[in-house]
Amino acid sequence: MAHRLRRLCDQVAPAPCSASGPPATGPIAGSVVVTLVAAGNSGHVCAALINGNTGGRVKVQLLTSRPELFSSLRPLVHFPDGQTQEGVLHRVSRNPAELIPNSDIVLWTGPVTSTKEVFENLRPYLDPQKTCIGTIFAQGLVHVLAQRTFGPSIRFFALRNIPWLCRVVKVGAECEIVGAKSSIGVMTMNLTKEWVKTELEPLFLVKKMGKHEPVIELLPDFCPIVFNPANQIIHPARYWAMFRNWNGQPLRKDMEPPEWLYRDMDETAGQVLEVLDEELQHLKDAFHQATGAEGCQHVIPLATRLLEQYGDQIADKSTMARMVGTNKAYSMARTPVLRSKQGVMPHPTHRVVTDDIGWGLCVLVSIAERLQVLGFPTPTTMMRMLIEWHQKLMGKEYLYNGQLRGRDCTELVLLGPGDDLVLVAKGVEGGSGSDHWISNADEQAMEPRYGNP
Repeated sequence: MAHRLRRLCDQVAPAPCSASGPPATGPIAGSVVVTLVAAGNSGHVCAALINGNTGGRVKVQLLTSRPELFSSLRPLVHFPDGQTQEGVLHRVSRNPAELIPNSDIVLWTGPVTSTKEVFENLRPYLDPQKTCIGTIFAQGLVHVLAQRTFGPSIRFFALRNIPWLCRVVKVGAECEIVGAKSSIGVMTMNLTKEWVKTELEPLFLVKKMGKHEPVIELLPDFCPIVFNPANQIIHPARYWAMFRNWNGQPLRKDMEPPEWLYRDMDETAGQVLEVLDEELQHLKDAFHQATGAEGCQHVIPLATRLLEQYGDQIADKSTMARMVGTNKAYSMARTPVLRSKQGVMPHPTHRVVTDDIGWGLCVLVSIAERLQVLGFPTPTTMMRMLIEWHQKLMGKEYLYNGQLRGRDCTELVLLGPGDDLVLVAKGVEGGSGSDHWISNADEQAMEPRYGNP
């Protein structure tokens, strides 16, 4: 990490623009300016939607390590009904100094696990009095990270779910929306409900399909994000079940896991997922008992959420495994593996692994540990087992002797032994070159994944 940061400090200082678009010499007059950070699946879709959705009122910039791939400046998005929409990129650069200072909104579209590094490297260029920042998908205590990084007055928003299942078709040129969600939740700090409706919601609409969706609904606090029964329990259960018999050696062809991440989920994974969901619900209930946080009432069991969100796309509703495994919306995501001539291995640095352990299960266990001290014990046996298995795969140490005291906990944003529980729901007041950081974010954001299920 140290050498990466040194490279960053050497290269992110203001320099002549090496972007594919026009040079950034000042504000884009008379416009709202949105800067997208990282050019992954959702970044491509935003780049294609925003200009047309707002009638050109909002100008779009893109911060990416690969500006040369966006030479046309007109990315195209395909809708499920066959229609298309063309966007306009006004500036593309790899240098944050050229884009962030003139931005009204900065939207982080990359993987959860890179959020801390990205926020820290945007901080020198972002004026909290002028610019708000948000994440297209939030997990863990990202709101606490935002306040600690940019200060207590930062205007911040976090979407609970990515607005659509989507993927890149051709980098820098084409993408597709597989399915838009009808509604998504958002939680904000220092931003109003009116701002959400007038400035944020229009950015993500799929208007050409004759619908005004997804509608963005303001959440009462961050609990629905922190306790979200989504990636953070689905991926650890499925990935462990796929590789539970792995002994450290490449798997032969006949022992390989399924090609598709969600399709035909086996009952072992489904049963583990059910236990994780039970533990998550117990944890949420204990937190509500301790704090009275209203947002806990928005955290429903996973099976209920799947039926509400994807009911007409699920072919078999008989078990948890079948609900996930026959969900048409999930069907195109591939299983991340490392492949060699000797066979396949689990992928220790893929975001399916890194996001949902360090920024998912570890966060939940940190809350459970704090609740335990305050007299609200909750079961986290399955969560801890999966952290132990995945941390060995990643070469990390989060749990030490069964507690979140491992050497690598400092790289995460966790609820500490002395932290107030209110941080989980509301945040905290105050706190605490090379372009490798944005290159790393781009690389992870481009991994073949459709969005958060």
